[in-house]
Amino acid sequence: MVLLLLITIFASASGQINIETTPGWQNDGGVGLYHTGLQWHDANMDGYLDLFLSNGNDMAIARNHYYRNDSGVLPTSPTWRSSNYEYSGHCAVGDINYDGYPELIVSNYLGPSGFSEPNTIDGYINSIGNLVQNPYWENEDSIWSFSCTLGDIDNDGDLDLVVACGEPYNDEFQQQRIYFNDNGTLETTPGWKSAGKYGMIDVALGDYDNDGDLDLAFCGDDEYVQVYRNNNGSIPVSPAWISDGHTYSNTLAWGDIDGDGWLDLAVADNDQLGGDGKFKVYRNNSGTLGKSPYWESSIGGYGSSVSWCDLDYDGDYDLATGRWWSEVMIYENTGTTLTTTPSWVSSSTYSSVIEEIQFADVDRDGVGQYTEKIDIEPGRGLYYLKRLPLHAVNSVTVDGVELDYDEYCYSLVDGWVSVGITPTSYMTVVYEWSYKPDMGVSNWDVSSFVFNNNFDPGFIPGNADGIDEVDIEDVVYLITYLFQGGPEPQPIRSGDVDGVKGIDIDDVVYLIMYLYQSGPTPTYP
Repeated sequence: MVLLLLITIFASASGQINIETTPGWQNDGGVGLYHTGLQWHDANMDGYLDLFLSNGNDMAIARNHYYRNDSGVLPTSPTWRSSNYEYSGHCAVGDINYDGYPELIVSNYLGPSGFSEPNTIDGYINSIGNLVQNPYWENEDSIWSFSCTLGDIDNDGDLDLVVACGEPYNDEFQQQRIYFNDNGTLETTPGWKSAGKYGMIDVALGDYDNDGDLDLAFCGDDEYVQVYRNNNGSIPVSPAWISDGHTYSNTLAWGDIDGDGWLDLAVADNDQLGGDGKFKVYRNNSGTLGKSPYWESSIGGYGSSVSWCDLDYDGDYDLATGRWWSEVMIYENTGTTLTTTPSWVSSSTYSSVIEEIQFADVDRDGVGQYTEKIDIEPGRGLYYLKRLPLHAVNSVTVDGVELDYDEYCYSLVDGWVSVGITPTSYMTVVYEWSYKPDMGVSNWDVSSFVFNNNFDPGFIPGNADGIDEVDIEDVVYLITYLFQGGPEPQPIRSGDVDGVKGIDIDDVVYLIMYLYQSGPTPTYP
C-alpha cells in the first residue's frame, strides 16, 4: 500500500498586483466607434486568444470588430469588420453550431432611429476561422438589449443565449429572454421570458446554489438585482432572489470572494440616475445570497464594469473594476474579503469611459496545459474547473469516451464545462490556463487597451531543491519531504508539479514521467 500524504498549499498574499499601469496595446481609429463589448476567444484555433469588440453603444451606429492575434501580437487595426452598422452594446462569443469555431453574438441596444426604436440581436457565423461579415442569425422579436451571454441553460451540452432587455432611460420595460439552442441553431423566438418587465442592463450566469445548472442574474437602473434559479433546466418566470431596495446597476459578475466554494455576486452601481455608485458584492452563504452587500467600495461614481481574476497569484480572486471617465481599479482579495480602497490603479493618462474588462494571456507566456479528473455527482453535467479564466478547453472525456463538439460546451471567463451526456463514473477535462493573464479593457471614449501582466513567479515548477534545473535530485527531494520529514520545497509551490493543489505522490510520479518517459512539462499551480 502506497502511503499518500497530501499537503495543502496556502500561498501568502503577495500584496502586489502585477499588471502594468500603462497599456502595452491600444487600437487605432477608435474615436467615434464607442467600443462597448469586449471578449477573448480563439477564433481560428491557432492557440492564441483573439479580441472581439462590439461598438456603438447609444452614441453612434458602428461596425463590430475582431482583432486576430498573430502569435502573441495584436494588430492595431481590426482584422474583420461587420458589414452592418448598429448601436451595439455588449457581446458574447462561443461555439453555437458544434464545429469547434466560436461565433460572435452582439446585443443591439437601439434601433436605427435611436432611443425610440427597438432592434434585434445579431449573430455572426465563424466559417473555419473566418467570421462572415453579414449576420447569419437575428431574433424575430424586437427588443432593446444592451447585454447578452451564452450558457447551457437546459443541460443538453450546447450554448443557449440569455438576453438582458429594456431601455431604462426612457422607461421602456421588457421581459428578459432566453433563446435556446436547437441542434446547433438558436431559436429566433424566445423559449423563456420573465413574468415581469424591467429595464435590465446586464446578465450573468452562475451556479450559485451548486446544484449543477446555471442560474440567471440581472441588474438594471432603478431595479432590484435579480436571480432566477435554474431547476434542472427549467427556469421559473419570477426571481428566486432580489436585492434589498432598488439599485442603479449596470454590470455584474459571479465569483467566490471568500474561497468557500459558493459563488458570490459582484455588482457595479452607477450613480448617473441615482444611488451611491459603489462596487458591491452580495455574499453567498451555502446557497443563500445576502440581500444587502457583504462588501462595498469606499467611494462611488459612474461604476460600469466588474471582473474577477487572481492577479497577484495567491490563490484567491481579486476584483477589477471600471467607471466612466476614470482609471481601471483593482481591489485585492485578502482571503475572505476585498480591500475597500483599490490596491492598483491604472495611469491617469489613460483614464477612459470603461465598458468591459476581461482577461487573457495574449502572448501565451504563462499558459500551461492541465488535466483535471472530476469527482462526479449523480445526474450532474455541469462542473467548475479549479482555475479561471480558462485559455482553452482541449478535450472532455466522459466515462472513457472523448466527447464531440455537439456534446459539451464551456465558458472561458467563468471556468465551467457542461456536458450533454451525464457522467456515471468519471469525467476528465484537458484545458489550458495562464498564471499571468493580461487585462483587456473596452473604452467608449478613444481606444481600447490591453494592460500587460509582468508577473514573475520566481521559481521553476519541479525544481523542488531550487538548484540549477529540474533533475533526479528534485525527485529525491520531494520523496524525502513527503515520507521522511525533509525540508519543504522552496518555494513550496515549486513541488506541486502536476498543478493539482497540494503535494503528494502523484507529483513524484509526474516528475519521473517528465524526466524519463517524455511526460508533460511541470506546470505552475
